[in-house]
Amino acid sequence: MNHNVWEDGFFKIDPECHIIGDMEPINHFPGVQMWWDAIDGIMRPTIQGAPGNYMETLEPWELQKSTDPENILRAMDKYGVDVACILPESMMDTTGYSSRWCTNGDAWKAVQTHPDRFIINPNLSPVKKRGVENAIWEMEYWVEHGAKIFKYYSPEDTYINDPELWPFYKRAEELGIVLCIHAGFSWVPPGKSKYCHPTQIDDVAREFPELKIVAFHMGYPYTDAMNLVAMGHPNVYLCLSLLVPWAISAPYKFAHILGEALRFVGPDRIIWGTDSAGYGAQIGAAAAGLTDFEMPEELQWKYGYPALSDEDKRKIFGGNLGRLLGIDTGKRRGGNDAAGDSLNPHAKKITVASDENKEGNKNMTLKQYDVVIATPMGEMDGKVTFAIDGTSLAGSIVFMNKDNSFSGGSIDPEGNIAFQGELKTPIGAMEYTITGVMKNDNIDAVAKTKMGNLAIRSK
Repeated sequence: MNHNVWEDGFFKIDPECHIIGDMEPINHFPGVQMWWDAIDGIMRPTIQGAPGNYMETLEPWELQKSTDPENILRAMDKYGVDVACILPESMMDTTGYSSRWCTNGDAWKAVQTHPDRFIINPNLSPVKKRGVENAIWEMEYWVEHGAKIFKYYSPEDTYINDPELWPFYKRAEELGIVLCIHAGFSWVPPGKSKYCHPTQIDDVAREFPELKIVAFHMGYPYTDAMNLVAMGHPNVYLCLSLLVPWAISAPYKFAHILGEALRFVGPDRIIWGTDSAGYGAQIGAAAAGLTDFEMPEELQWKYGYPALSDEDKRKIFGGNLGRLLGIDTGKRRGGNDAAGDSLNPHAKKITVASDENKEGNKNMTLKQYDVVIATPMGEMDGKVTFAIDGTSLAGSIVFMNKDNSFSGGSIDPEGNIAFQGELKTPIGAMEYTITGVMKNDNIDAVAKTKMGNLAIRSK
């Protein structure tokens, strides 16, 4: 992104910006652990293929998960996002329906901190399992407090077209709200994918033709089915949330997804989104992805995809959703408050994590190496710093612009090294164990991770 994000002409509204609560008290639930295991699987298709030079532009704070709404605003300022619909995730199936991850009340508190930039997107899920009447009551409550957009996450509840939900949809239609529905696949067990196939939205849109429906994730991987549902129902909108970063990491894949939607539905009913969940990098990838994307000419003549104009981008980024929510998109809502690390009072410098690395320890040897790290996304540059005291090893690995410190390692007289720690990535910390050889001022090592083995060698 080589332009001023507040002068690109794209008023950006994110309908799916998750606020993340403290999950530590619920991490012991088997369903929550199953959910986290699925996140490890999502890592590969999410970031594989991203150019190394793009990843290197990310700042450390963007790769750290944060529960602080100020971190959302910081990313919005950096990437030119005007308004974020703050959305809490219920995921009650992961806790045996004993508790939510984050409440609508928590989201409401966050909205009050920056009401010009945040609006609430209450999560009404689950609807059937907690009682349709209860869900309707809460929907009415938040409408009285100004809410205009809501979410229903069916994978933890029932089929989207379950007739028992008809009173809920009817009341949503009467209230004139925008209802976002998770469509396609659940992505994360224990949610059930059978509950959210796009063809189920066909029934809802037919029965409630005035209900404004936004289909999150464009029904992926059933995007063709989702396009046909939206083609036949003018009250159905397609949302690109979660998929836009592929414009950077898998541009031809993204071109097919967006190109088919433009052919069948047109630019007036496509909506941008991030599906961010605590990481600034997710907001950045979605914003930069669509801003810089151009429909490849090769696909235009092969598949009949239309070229993507700036006017199309204006509609997708914020014009279409702004029209539904009554938001004036003629005047940007940021520009002077964008801040980098130098303006962040909470920024911390991370140093070598060795308790022995203190002034006066004359046995300490410090060595620094420029290295190449082979990842599923390709080779990426990094740095390794070792603090050696006898057979003890500590230090840090700089990877994706993040300084990852470690301690408690070992080195023998032959130069064999072994240590372990965590590497920060765009979707969370990744544990590693490294073994290898440091000899003649060269490193040849392997990091074992859940993503597979990452080779590390000196430049």
